[in-house]
Amino acid sequence: MAQIDNCPPELGASIREFFPESEWDNAASIALLESEWDAFALNDTTTATNPCGSLVTTRDGMQVTAERSVGYFQINSCNYPTWEWKRLWNARENVGTAHDLWARRSWQPWYFSAKSLGLL
Repeated sequence: MAQIDNCPPELGASIREFFPESEWDNAASIALLESEWDAFALNDTTTATNPCGSLVTTRDGMQVTAERSVGYFQINSCNYPTWEWKRLWNARENVGTAHDLWARRSWQPWYFSAKSLGLL
């Protein structure tokens, strides 16, 4: 498991701002698995024939849909169609959005990473 003290300073500061202390290392670990702590990580599987939300494959019984996942926590901007998705490259915006998702659904939005860390 990653430790918050080892992640990029802007990521660590934002995790400390938004998440409870008991989740700091978990959040840092999720971000490491999702983006390798790359603020500008982008996983864009959308195309003209596979727009946001279209089925791409099934993995471990879970449907995987076309996505545009951005930044440290790989926030799927397809879920926020009215947002300027490039703002999610900002550490505070990315981590704040991640915290909102976590507060509503625990680590479920990062199913595969959370499962590999034993958080689910």
